Amino acid sequence: MVEWKIYPLLYGVIDVTKEQFTTGLDVGVPITIPYLGFYMTDGKHKVLCDTGINEKYIVDGKAWAGCPAQGGEDWVLKSLKEIGVDPKEIELVLYTHLHNDHAGNCHLFPSATHVFQLEEWKELLDPLPSMMIRGDFDQSLIPQLKELKCMKIVGDLKILEGLEIILTPGHTAGSMCVLVQTAKGIYNITGDTIHVLPIVFPEMTEWTMMDGRKISITPAPKHWGPAVPSSLVYDHYAWFKSIYRLQSMFRDPGFYLPGHETSIVGKRFG
Repeated sequence: MVEWKIYPLLYGVIDVTKEQFTTGLDVGVPITIPYLGFYMTDGKHKVLCDTGINEKYIVDGKAWAGCPAQGGEDWVLKSLKEIGVDPKEIELVLYTHLHNDHAGNCHLFPSATHVFQLEEWKELLDPLPSMMIRGDFDQSLIPQLKELKCMKIVGDLKILEGLEIILTPGHTAGSMCVLVQTAKGIYNITGDTIHVLPIVFPEMTEWTMMDGRKISITPAPKHWGPAVPSSLVYDHYAWFKSIYRLQSMFRDPGFYLPGHETSIVGKRFG
């Protein structure tokens, strides 16, 4: 059995308050949220998941919702250098979705095959008016991706031995998770289907920050259900269906690797 190792990569940070990312409880609790990518290797293949935010989306030191932020191309290159990986060595880039903070540096990987859902490509080409207002999709990615070698997939796919993609729409039409077989079990890289752990484990009372500090959080009321969507979910029916699917597969929070989860920064998995 092929076993992979997973390296979370810090592509930047954004300062938010808890209610912007989770349930709306604990109003005003400030937290620093990471922009994350993930490097994966089985000793033979070199695979990247997501490429981070492009610096043009950080204007006057602020990004989404006017929050203070840092990130961009230099952060991506630095994070890869720290683990001894040259961008030219990356064979596959998997995109959990094509929002500007997850696909903004695709140009750094001209040798790779770039993999995303067909539905995500269609949404990038023709976003809803609300998406245009928020600027979630970077239209300048369209010509960039057209110059790269791309694989548009439909639904679930075993991309390599021990590496599987599953379609989990809701945050976007083509959101997908990456399931990674390791020596310790299968990990789920969720992208923004699940931004942070309290979304899918609303009973949590404590949350670990990037610096290892633990903060207290208020559990969501039980009548809110098994997960609490953030304001960043576009299709609630699709999202809950995706969540029910994931919860049937992964019950241990230790095997979720969300796209902005604070507690996994600086760790290694597998």
